[in-house]
Amino acid sequence: MNSLTEKQKDELCTLGRLGFSYKEVALNFGFDVAEVALQFQREKGEVYENWFRGYLSAQAEIRQTVLDAALNSSQPAILQMLKYYALTEQSNLEAFDYEPQAENQHREDTGE
Repeated sequence: MNSLTEKQKDELCTLGRLGFSYKEVALNFGFDVAEVALQFQREKGEVYENWFRGYLSAQAEIRQTVLDAALNSSQPAILQMLKYYALTEQSNLEAFDYEPQAENQHREDTGE
């Protein structure tokens, strides 16, 4: 996969906003499915990053709508926001176990 055009980046963002899967994205653009899958596994690469930008922006808009409803005393919206917060808290706890992988990481056991 060569560098993406601005049009492709925008289209990937749109597909992310609409919740299309990695496979649907690959097939839509004629990209190698395995290569796109690898980007999604690593959460790294032009296809994934542009798709995720759209996906995350849509999630933000949806959550804002739910939050607005919750602040206006909607019981279902309040419960949904509490679920979002619980998921976020759980995810953030994983940061305590996170170990960045440096490309040139030295191995302690060999002294390299």
